[in-house]
Amino acid sequence: MDRWRRGSALKHHYVPQFLLRRWSNANGKLYVFAMCNGRLVCSERAPEYTGFEHDLYAVIANAIGLSEDVLERKLFGPIDKNASKVLEKLEQHAPISEDEHIAWTFFLSSLRVRQPDVLDFLRTDGIARMKAFLAEFDQTTLPASSVTTEQWFAENLPGALEARSLTSWLPRMITHDEVTDAFAGLKWWFREFEPAEAKLLLADDPIYWDGGLRKAGFMIHLPIAPDRLFIGTRSEESETILSQMPAAELIRRVNRTTLASSVDRIWASTQDEARTFIEAHLDDIGKDARIFRSIAPWARSTAAPANGS
Repeated sequence: MDRWRRGSALKHHYVPQFLLRRWSNANGKLYVFAMCNGRLVCSERAPEYTGFEHDLYAVIANAIGLSEDVLERKLFGPIDKNASKVLEKLEQHAPISEDEHIAWTFFLSSLRVRQPDVLDFLRTDGIARMKAFLAEFDQTTLPASSVTTEQWFAENLPGALEARSLTSWLPRMITHDEVTDAFAGLKWWFREFEPAEAKLLLADDPIYWDGGLRKAGFMIHLPIAPDRLFIGTRSEESETILSQMPAAELIRRVNRTTLASSVDRIWASTQDEARTFIEAHLDDIGKDARIFRSIAPWARSTAAPANGS
């Protein structure tokens, strides 16, 4: 991305700001933990200044009428805005409409798809796949001396193919039937914890899946506040286990899962308590993180990408 051509980069949050704000203290900041040269370091940041990458969703395709911020404004921004409203109703145990149910489902699905490793994959392998398809099509439709489709786009609509890789695949991955049907079909509920209990941490890959999309024991959980855990369960057995587990044990397990799924950052509402826990479980950090390139179905076969997890 040629950021210098625009003079300033765009901050695109792969962890939504409305979620990060829930870990903020009275000063409007939260604690950010990361490993640096083998050491655990901590800083205090406002949600606006953490959980983002510059130009993560930006596209350069002015020739086809797309603004560089189209994905943030038309896709992720609306998803986050709708989800924040639905979450308020869910927390109040208020009934939600079918559209609101869909909005929360899309939000859950988007949390993995919007991660930097997915965007990197689409900008490299996604474009390569598209160009290979065009080249194969050209071989059967164009004379040997003709300008290729790829060359034509480069000369007449620069940036169009790169933009297409993102604007086509990202919405399809977020709304993929297998993922959204699995999420939407779960029973959604919360565990809320008393003020005296330890606080939940938040990972930069925040949603946890377990059991396989088609398995009877499939479940998800997402910390949505330092004292509140969103849970989706398919089986009564899973619900019973998680609802009856002592709070301290559940928080400990969820926080270890959070460390294991983190890639670069972990957020906390407290500094000392979080540091003590993280330092006691340094070996957990990142052990379950999986780069999208290593699991993307279309990187392993000729099939289209099945989902963003």
